[in-house]
This record gives sequence, structure tokens and C-alpha cells, in this order.
Amino acid sequence: MRFAQILYNKAHWIFDAEEKPDYGSDILIVDITDKPEVQEGWSYDPKTEKFTAPIIPEPTPIEPQPTLEEMQAQTLLNTEYLVSRNELGLGGI
Repeated sequence: MRFAQILYNKAHWIFDAEEKPDYGSDILIVDITDKPEVQEGWSYDPKTEKFTAPIIPEPTPIEPQPTLEEMQAQTLLNTEYLVSRNELGLGGI
């Protein structure tokens, strides 16, 4: 037989045993022999006695970091811009 220990309404530990162990009243053990899809981490609803798989959100895309060459080019452009403003008497440096 297959069992799941439920902790904080989640399948915490899944194990096989000949019969349902009695660990005491404060430890909930549920028979999941007929539910082979249940895995550790699945949510358990004690009212309906049903399990649901966790919903894993899509990862947030990470903006690519500029390369060293791109950063150097941007620094050069900024410097040239400030120098040209200064030469025109518009301030800048």
C-alpha cells in the first residue's frame, strides 16, 4: 500500500507500507494507493480528501545584461555628447 503523511495540508512524505501505520493522533496519514499520481508537495484538502498538483508559475524573463563592449560604447557616446555640449557653450562638463 502507498501512504502520504500530510503536514500543513501538503503531501509531506510518501511511503509504502504493508498497513497504515499509527503514529498518533497528531500525525495525519492518508492512503493514496489508488492515487499513483500524487507526489510530495501536492496540496491536500481535508474536507474533500482530494489532492491537487502545485501550480508552478512561469519564470520571469531576465533582461540580458549589456556586454563590456556595449557599456564602453555607451560611455564613449556619453562623453562625446558632454564634450560637444561644452564646446558649444551649453554646459555639460
